[in-house]
Amino acid sequence: MHDRSGCFAARSCNKFHGVAVNAVGNVTRIVSMKFAPLLISVPLAWSMAFQSLSVYAQTPLPLPPRTQPSPLPPRTPAPARPTNGGVCPAQLGNSLDRIVNGLPANWSVLVQTQAAPGTRRNLYSRNPFTQLAPASNNKIFTTAAALVRLGAQYQIRTPVLGNSNTPDLATLRVIGQGDPSFGNAQLNSLTQQLRQRGIRQVNQLIGDDTAFRGAEFNPNWNPTHRGEPYAPLINSLMLNQNSTYSYAISNPGNNFVGEFRSRLASAGIQVKSSTLVKRTPAPVGEVELASVISPPLSSLIFSTNQDSDNAYAEALLKTLGRLQDPNSLDTTTSGIAAVRSILTELGVNANRYRMVDGSGLASSNRASAEAFVQTLQAMALRPDAATFRRSLPVGGVSGTLSSRFRGTPAQGIVSAKTGTISGVVALSGYVTPRNYSPIVFSILVNSGNSASTVRASVDSLVVALTRLQDC
Repeated sequence: MHDRSGCFAARSCNKFHGVAVNAVGNVTRIVSMKFAPLLISVPLAWSMAFQSLSVYAQTPLPLPPRTQPSPLPPRTPAPARPTNGGVCPAQLGNSLDRIVNGLPANWSVLVQTQAAPGTRRNLYSRNPFTQLAPASNNKIFTTAAALVRLGAQYQIRTPVLGNSNTPDLATLRVIGQGDPSFGNAQLNSLTQQLRQRGIRQVNQLIGDDTAFRGAEFNPNWNPTHRGEPYAPLINSLMLNQNSTYSYAISNPGNNFVGEFRSRLASAGIQVKSSTLVKRTPAPVGEVELASVISPPLSSLIFSTNQDSDNAYAEALLKTLGRLQDPNSLDTTTSGIAAVRSILTELGVNANRYRMVDGSGLASSNRASAEAFVQTLQAMALRPDAATFRRSLPVGGVSGTLSSRFRGTPAQGIVSAKTGTISGVVALSGYVTPRNYSPIVFSILVNSGNSASTVRASVDSLVVALTRLQDC
């Protein structure tokens, strides 16, 4: 008999639908045919496998958990590109390397952002610690030290003393203090003051030339420079920078006394004799009858740096030396010691330069780009920073840079000290790019190439700095 379960009464049935198990353990699966059921006998193990497949077929498989798509990696921004011919900081090194490598020479170069210590960034360097001859870049050291020690309002006073305040004088003494700005106008002023006081006769005119001690012609200067207008003798009784347009005065102290005596005579003051003293200080008790004062130091360093005036630089160095050690027998040597002390206080590494004069005329001066950048950085942080910067020539505008950088992006935004002697070209100062933060730089080149060739490469470096922009 067939029941609804699909099993026959004569055989035992398991619980699997449509499957019967006989006595020998085989499974009889009922297969529906069109006319009659067909009994197929298969082993039990196969039947169990079929049942397992049947169960899986009837039970839906669980779906795998939905996974979120992995986020895309952050997109790397495309390298920034300069605009309007600008230069990105990342490109500056290659740009400057091409210029430097294109001129075989000894280079010392350092370019930094102008900032306080600890926040400065080196934008470019090439042998920044190498010490080379700096030429007139030495004046940066001298004028910076003078401004720090003396102050922008410091003035040099040149007095005239007499043994009495009467028309007839036994002695009339003019005391030189090393004023490099002292010229014909100042000499005329002293003469007029004496005339207005009623002085009519002088038995002896004394020129006191004792303030500066030591050699008037720096022993480190090339002897062939002696007599040249750019290498004047430096004494304390200076007149017209001790030079003419074509030559240096050979005996400046006597020249001063002689010129003063001539002017006194022209003013109706008779002078019977005159002399120059270099080691005898003025006696106590003399009366001041006249005096002139120099322009403030801010003006003196302006003339020093704008015109690259060697006489001014050496006089300022000796002034520092005299104040540093009034008993010094060599005010140049004591002046150099004063500069080193002042610059060290400013944070300048004393091992990165060696001075033998104040002007840079000596080829044996040595300095690194780092030393100049450290000095310029320190001066930029001082209250008198503007005074110092104004003393530097401006590209295409003033001083020794008036004819350089004209018609370039550097015109009007570069303030720097030039330097040129045989085999040396130097330029150190500040740049204010239109699209970047202020920059301090120093470029020193010692080379056998012509100065004009080297100068062209130096100027190309500076123009590249003016094109810097944030990108």
